[in-house]
Amino acid sequence: MAWWMSQNRRMVTPLPAESPLPGATWRPLAPADAEALERAIEAARVEDGGQEVQTRDDVLRGLTDPRAPVATNSLGLVRPDGSLAGWATVHERFRASLARRVFLDGDTHPAVRGRGIGTQLLRWAIARGEETLAAQPADLPRFLEAFRDVNASGAVALHVGHGFTVVRQYMDMRRDLTAALPAEAAVAGIRIVPYEAAHAEAVRRAHNDAFADHWSSEPVSPEDWERDFVGDPHFRADLSFVALAGEQVAGYSVNYCSEADWAAGDVRDAWIGQLGVRRAWRGRGLATALLVRGMTAFRAAGMDAASLGVDTENPTGAVGLYERVGFTVNRRFVRLRRVVLD
Repeated sequence: MAWWMSQNRRMVTPLPAESPLPGATWRPLAPADAEALERAIEAARVEDGGQEVQTRDDVLRGLTDPRAPVATNSLGLVRPDGSLAGWATVHERFRASLARRVFLDGDTHPAVRGRGIGTQLLRWAIARGEETLAAQPADLPRFLEAFRDVNASGAVALHVGHGFTVVRQYMDMRRDLTAALPAEAAVAGIRIVPYEAAHAEAVRRAHNDAFADHWSSEPVSPEDWERDFVGDPHFRADLSFVALAGEQVAGYSVNYCSEADWAAGDVRDAWIGQLGVRRAWRGRGLATALLVRGMTAFRAAGMDAASLGVDTENPTGAVGLYERVGFTVNRRFVRLRRVVLD
């Protein structure tokens, strides 16, 4: 019996029947594939002009994520030398209040594109995603979703051809820190302090409150906050800030740096990963103050740019705020969705 079948009998989605490459085989990925997957992802990034590098540690974190168990929720097309011609992952997000979602990801190595590998990977991922969702209660809508760079027009078209629709658009924005920064205005009744580990739970709760009115936003659990936010290896507590009203968290800026990105590009940037202001403290300039505080810290730490991602239809007017402090559009993405029916 194959190792992945013996380890987890929940896997009933069949592997693709035929390999489009001589000698290559379909099988689930494993943590031991981290090096091969890192190389394949980097080849695709370079070919497609991507800016975010996945390090070996990043890849291994993905391959050991309990929400995407590789024995059942991954697929690779493995060449005889162990390299990857293509890969797909199925990431489960079932603890929810609005909808149960599965996020699909994957790509084909640039050297073997145009041979139908991406189509086989997507079809398998759709089948596996639908299988996992079918086992969930039907009390909430069930979606398959994916994020794609708009420049990857072939990947977007492939998803659309398989029943996905574009439901949202996002932008990455960047601000040159060598240009003059605006002065940080004081906000009455608020003090902005450096992030400390003791703030973690209060900031998580503030984040859930701040994003409660955002499209498709779901509350973040303590476990996911620890793993994906302040537990991310690129998280920079020394460049993150908390806005306090007395002892209450009114807002926060949780920020990140990836030196691997700097090595691959020509910009040393820091990312404003999560920026939020709770509803009771909006309209006072607090978001701007947090942005300026963060950018000032980034520049002092030797960064030459600040980056962030934003929903183009953010209801708080975030896009206009970012533009006013000098951010401009760097890249655009779409969110695709396929509804899973009973």
